[in-house]
Amino acid sequence: MFDDGASLSFRLTRESPYSFKCQRCGVCCNNKRIIPSPVERARLAAYLGLAEEAFGQEFCDPLSGELRIKPDGDCCFLGPDGCRVHPARPQVCRLFPLGLLRDEEGRESFGIMPLHPDCLGLLGTDGMVEEDLEAQGVE
Repeated sequence: MFDDGASLSFRLTRESPYSFKCQRCGVCCNNKRIIPSPVERARLAAYLGLAEEAFGQEFCDPLSGELRIKPDGDCCFLGPDGCRVHPARPQVCRLFPLGLLRDEEGRESFGIMPLHPDCLGLLGTDGMVEEDLEAQGVE
């Protein structure tokens, strides 16, 4: 089905067999460095009802632009019931556990990120990458 995740290879296309059933365990929302794009920052700010500047001050590191993490390593948006901004989450969160590469000509390839040992998500092949992208609202 899939390799052991020891190394990340980008061999999947939109037509490749793939599925991931998230169990909302929150493990993937820990110790990640996420730099939202300007469009993502605007979407997150609007979702939270904040001006973009206020969003940046409250939720982003002023030097790197990364989303802040809590002292325990959790994403600043991870709450007891999961992601507080799930409908507006950044693309990298929507893709997980897929990684996306585009070459200089715009051709895409996808790879499966190694899952944390405590992740409860279920990888499978009962769908296609394209279907997952659509379901997650990946632009």
